[in-house]
Amino acid sequence: MKNSFRTYWIKYFDYKIGLAGGLVMGVIVFFINFHATSDPFDSTIAAIKQGIYTFLFGGWIMKLCEILAIKINQQFMAVFLAMLIPSFISLLLTFGVHSMRGTPRPVESTIPTAIFVIPSTLVWGIIKRKKNPG
Repeated sequence: MKNSFRTYWIKYFDYKIGLAGGLVMGVIVFFINFHATSDPFDSTIAAIKQGIYTFLFGGWIMKLCEILAIKINQQFMAVFLAMLIPSFISLLLTFGVHSMRGTPRPVESTIPTAIFVIPSTLVWGIIKRKKNPG
């Protein structure tokens, strides 16, 4: 059981990218909230929640991007789908979380994710494709 869990995480999760994304988004959310409220405690809680969310879903999304970039035969289609599918899933999840949690403007709250995830998956897909041309 323990070995299969580890195998799953290695195969379907990029913890380095998840950690980097979680730190970046956590810091951004902290400063956005602190600027709006001047409340360090609530800003830290929001940053931690965002960091954990981004770590978990970002690590999975970027691994999906890598898998698509490598497994699809035609290079343009591989990179295009490696950007499109993970970005769409990420935006859908982000919008869904903001909608369920009662965020006043869920569309506007999803825009920062779009700003980061679309170019990130595109660049990551290109990098992974070049390392593994298929």
